[in-house]
Amino acid sequence: MDDGEIAMVETSWARAVALGEETVGTLLFSRIFELAPPMLELFSFRDEFAAEGVAGARFKAHAVGVVGMVSKAIGGLRDLDKLVPVLVDLGAKHEGYGVLPEHYDVVGRALVDTLEKGLGGLGPAKDAWMKVWALVSKTMLN
Repeated sequence: MDDGEIAMVETSWARAVALGEETVGTLLFSRIFELAPPMLELFSFRDEFAAEGVAGARFKAHAVGVVGMVSKAIGGLRDLDKLVPVLVDLGAKHEGYGVLPEHYDVVGRALVDTLEKGLGGLGPAKDAWMKVWALVSKTMLN
């Protein structure tokens, strides 16, 4: 990725986070479960979610945590030597949770869909986001 692409990702992410971490996280996970309902079974909040949906406290905490991790990843795009080990570790943890390679495709699509919905479109930043997700998912899978 070049500096211009990174800047587009940083700017669009800052706009998204300004909507509120809980809002972004809720949109993201709602889209994940819309695209792949069985993925709910991977999460510790699955029983709470079945009863309370997006209003559940554990769901909200997880959603906010994921948005925070995305913020960390976006913040590390200009220093891959520090970012890559974090993503490798995160990938190992997710493997232990039963996350499969095809789940990364669902999450990547849900992330881009969430950004497009929340921001009213991504324009040329969409291609940059696709590159970011390719980097994140490939690194986490390794």
